[in-house]
Amino acid sequence: MRALFKNFKQLKQRIRLFVGAVLLCISVSGQSQTDHYDQLPDLGSQAATLLTEREAEQLGRAFIRSSRFRTPYVSDPELVAYINKLGNQLLDVSDDAGKEYNFYLIDNNVINAFAVPGGHIALHTAILTKSESESELASVIGHEIAHVSQRHIARKLENSKYDSWIALGALLAAVAAGGSDAAQAAFGLANASIIDRQLSYSRAFESEADALGIRILSRAGFDPAAMPVFFRRLLDESRLNESHAPEFLRSHPLTINRITESAQRVNAYPPAKPRDESEYLMMRAKATAGYAPDKAVARDQFKAAMDKDFSLPNRYGYALAMAENGEHEKARDAYAAVLKDYPDNLTLRLSIAENELLAQNIGVGLGLMRSLYEEQTALGNHMVDIYYANALVLSREHDTAIPILRSAIANNRNEPYLHILLSRAYGESGDEFRAFQERGEFHYMRGNYEFALKQFQRAKTLTKSQYELARLDARIYDVNNEIEALKKL
Repeated sequence: MRALFKNFKQLKQRIRLFVGAVLLCISVSGQSQTDHYDQLPDLGSQAATLLTEREAEQLGRAFIRSSRFRTPYVSDPELVAYINKLGNQLLDVSDDAGKEYNFYLIDNNVINAFAVPGGHIALHTAILTKSESESELASVIGHEIAHVSQRHIARKLENSKYDSWIALGALLAAVAAGGSDAAQAAFGLANASIIDRQLSYSRAFESEADALGIRILSRAGFDPAAMPVFFRRLLDESRLNESHAPEFLRSHPLTINRITESAQRVNAYPPAKPRDESEYLMMRAKATAGYAPDKAVARDQFKAAMDKDFSLPNRYGYALAMAENGEHEKARDAYAAVLKDYPDNLTLRLSIAENELLAQNIGVGLGLMRSLYEEQTALGNHMVDIYYANALVLSREHDTAIPILRSAIANNRNEPYLHILLSRAYGESGDEFRAFQERGEFHYMRGNYEFALKQFQRAKTLTKSQYELARLDARIYDVNNEIEALKKL
């Protein structure tokens, strides 16, 4: 799906999300009565009085929208579905079980992750591609879930009111400005001025987050030892190359004492049972080949890996890397060889269809997508819907694409790309009113509120329906109210 969603690739690749360091929640206070080997102190926090749940949700949603304006979020449905499936497995055994969380991937080859209030957790693709097991990947997600579930942003406000209010005020200024350069610059300056003081006390809080993250891993059936193992590897990497230490270590201060402490906690948990990591390995290969900065290098790496391990993930990654590098005929041959051994693998079959579309064999690619769509819909799996709709729009079959996209939007409320794709389908089919309406929703979901309102106003000039005008007026009213509410936080 990488090339089909190329609109997002044009965004900057190396965004330094210092926001994560300012808003990153860094302590854990909750504990289970049944777990006696990871006792944590009762901190007696009054954080809930400083930031209500509703305010936290508003702030979190606004931040994610604002960051989409500047940061290349991954839109590939399969990767997004996988990271949310994994995140929800961990969430279900956390203190926030039953609450709605959203998990995101950001196209960035630098190891980092961040959490913001309201249940929003984002990981750079490097966390997936450079992890060595699914438990390592899960350890980062579990750690971030702990940040959110324990309301750490409110506790940061409580523990360092001066610094945190500067950062929060700068964030809200940026959000209310709808992504303007001046507001974003102000946010960066505010953050840079306090980062050292943030780090001075966050080390103790991070060790608490480790404790709850390890508990979450164990409860979900992952290997809790993966957390100290992954952190130790990051620390070793930073020592070997101090000038290019992983971003994760800048926002999550790490010491050998912290790693030792987490390893000791792991000893108190029962050993993890072996897990089926086939899905993880395929998604890691897909992210590695699809989001590599240099596709030729990725291709050669997978070729070398196949010489040692002729497994499905390596063979798939090699074919996908060739397709991403524009070598469509070679990719076709490589895919065909793998398909003989794994004829039912959905990830493989999706990529084969995409390769044909990218090679401009539209009829063949669309036919393969249609078959997958019909097959998976009959099985109750709607993940393929978005791929198929995207192929339909590319082939200008808008009448078929539009109802599929509308249904996909109803089931994927947090994906801006669906709105811009639907806007294109409406526009190319001659429905300018709905094209501008959907374009407004796209910009709204990326935090560009001012431009979104302009699209809604433009749509109003293109209809005489009193019903549609009333709906647009209500939408404009809601967006303006949201902006005002954010200003008052």
